Amino acid sequence: MTAIKSLFLSTALLVSFSALASDADISTLKKELKIFQPTDITKKNNDITVVIPAKNITREAYEALITNGLCTPIWTKDTPSSFLNGINTFTVVNQFKAFGYTLDSPLSTCKEMGNLMPEPAKVLMYSKTKSYTSS
Repeated sequence: MTAIKSLFLSTALLVSFSALASDADISTLKKELKIFQPTDITKKNNDITVVIPAKNITREAYEALITNGLCTPIWTKDTPSSFLNGINTFTVVNQFKAFGYTLDSPLSTCKEMGNLMPEPAKVLMYSKTKSYTSS
């Protein structure tokens, strides 16, 4: 009976730590992206989606959000060490959640961009970006 209790307790703790990590990512993103006025930031599985209150997401807006909102805090170490660990994609969509852009491997992409000059960093960012359209 104690083995079952131990297993149950271990599982409950594991789920709690995952939820805390998820909550930490979301609360950090809410703080760092505040200037972009996101209407929603959600994490589902290992994917984060940010909804911006605009009909269209321009390339310039996407670049600014990724560079200034997502990556700069990583470069300046203003985020928890666990920030974006295990996140596969970071999607920025319009207010209708119909169109936007998806950045693959956001943590490693941001770290790599931090070692480059602005233009090569932008090229790298777009090489890891695909357009998003809802289905």
